[in-house]
This record gives sequence, structure tokens and C-alpha cells, in this order.
Amino acid sequence: MNIIDMHCDTLYQIYQGEREGHAISLRDAASLHVNALKMKAGDYLLQNFAVFVDMEEAKEVLGGEDAPYRYARELVRIFKEQTAANADLIRPAASFTELQANQEAGVPSAMLTLEEGGICLGDIEKLREFYQDGARMMTLTWNYENEIGYPASMQKEGSSGYRPGEKRAFGLKETGIQFLSEMETLGMIVDVSHLSDDGFFDVYEHTTKPFVASHSNARARCPHQRNLTDEMLHMLGNRGGISGLNLYPDFLTADPQHAEKSLLEIAADHAVQMMNAGGSSCVGLGSDFDGFHDESQPKDASAMQDLAWALHKKHISDDKIDGILYQNVSRLYRELLH
Repeated sequence: MNIIDMHCDTLYQIYQGEREGHAISLRDAASLHVNALKMKAGDYLLQNFAVFVDMEEAKEVLGGEDAPYRYARELVRIFKEQTAANADLIRPAASFTELQANQEAGVPSAMLTLEEGGICLGDIEKLREFYQDGARMMTLTWNYENEIGYPASMQKEGSSGYRPGEKRAFGLKETGIQFLSEMETLGMIVDVSHLSDDGFFDVYEHTTKPFVASHSNARARCPHQRNLTDEMLHMLGNRGGISGLNLYPDFLTADPQHAEKSLLEIAADHAVQMMNAGGSSCVGLGSDFDGFHDESQPKDASAMQDLAWALHKKHISDDKIDGILYQNVSRLYRELLH
């Protein structure tokens, strides 16, 4: 069993530890859902490591309007330091070729991604700088409005459906459309998780390549605005994109008791819904590990066989399970990350 996971917040947890005066190692820290030893135990091919920045927190911690950018630079530093210090167990990959080389060497890969387009401060040169650092995916928004567009949390009404060419109140801004063009030119994957419904439709209209929702589930199964409607999943799948199955309980179920089913069973239900709406090739994995501290199944990166078993119990075929766990994302990266 191989694993490619499009999203975790592990770098943020390591930086929090550093700021609080205690070291957290990507190699073996027990407090992390994702560390190099747990990835090895879980048979990982690749983990995407997000540069996650809460812009308001960054301004409180570092001060100044450019604080989100400077905060992001600290997480990039941590990514580089941690992968260099643990190169026997995990190595960076910024292309499909590098991913293959690491796989042939028997070492899992780490890919740098960005979660919050506001770290660029509306400056495309900063986007290019992060690309030079190896970042190959960017979540356009987190939970705040930024220069690119609006988050799901700001769209008061749910999706009313796609109408081509519509002027959308919570869609992308002009700067956001410019960012999309530059990302496609560079070869940085557009990520619509956290983006408003209007923004999703604008991304669809203003891009030509596949894009992703790195860590979003099916809204038909859990009515959270962070999840995608069946229509969105269908559009994403038709474009060749992928939505990453998110294991955060709040995005799996609106019932905190969920007495009749385990979270693993609920996650498998989401996978079935997502495949039915967008096709079997549009579902991947975006665990959101280290982004939450609630009950979690699987418990961490070492236990992904539990998810595979839950998918198997839904009578999902072995080839489709392999697609969810790694092959679909591998196909996308082969196409987009040269």
C-alpha cells in the first residue's frame, strides 16, 4: 500500500514548538500526526507539507502588515532545515522526476505547498519566490479575505449553482485572476480548498489546467461550506482535478456523536459520494493531519491501512482504493509537475 497525502499542517506545529522554546523534530516527534518514521511505517510515497499562515495570528506574533509573508518565510526555513537534517528518511521533491528518484532510493518525498495566498501580499514576485523555494501548490485563501479573493466562511449563502460568465459577489478579484495565470505559467497547482463557492466557479472559468481541492469532502454528506457540492466535484473531475479526502471530524459529519458509524466509515461514505459525483479519478487523500487535535481515525500517518480497510468494506475495488490513496494524485503530478 502506497500513500500520497496532499495536505498536512505539520510545519505549523513544528514552528509553534520552536516559538514556545521546545524542539519538535520531523524525524520522530510523537506529538505529530506526521513524522518521517510514521510516514515510513505507513508506506508513504509523498507528503505535501503546507506553509499554513493564519494572517491575524501572524500580525500579532510578528507585527506589521507584511507579517504573513515573514511568517511564511519561517515555515519555509523549517521545511528546508527539517528535510536536510533527516535526508536518510525524507527528501524534498518539486517535480515528478524528483518524486520518482526518491521512490527508487526507497525514501519518501516531501513537497512544499502554501496554505493562504495572502502570504504573497498581492505581489506576484513573492509567488515566484515561493516557487523557487520549491512550493508547487497554493491554497488561494484560508479563512480571511485577501488580495486574491474570499474564503468559504464569508459566503453567507451556499452554492446556487454554476452559471457561466456570471459576476460573482464573493469570487476572485482581478489580482486573483492574475495569480491564476502566473501559477499555471509557473507550474504551481491551484488549490480551491477554503475558497468560496463563487471563487471555485471563477477558478474553473479562468484556468485551463486541472486544479485541486487538496483537503475537502462532499457537502452532500456533511453540509459544511468547506466541502464541495456534487456539481463542483463533477466539474473538478471533468477538468482532471482531484479533491483530497479530509479526516478532520468537523468536515466528515455534522453529528458530533456519530454513534452509528465510526469516523473511518463516514470517511469511506464521503469517498463513495465524491467518486459518484466526480468519477473515480477525482478522489485523493488530503488528511489535514496536524491541523486538528480532536479524535482522529486513522490515528496518524502510520495507520493508513485502517482507511484502506474502511474503503474496502464499502466494496470499493482495489484499483479504485489505490487511486484514492496514491495513483490519482501521482497521475496529476506526472501531468503538471515536470
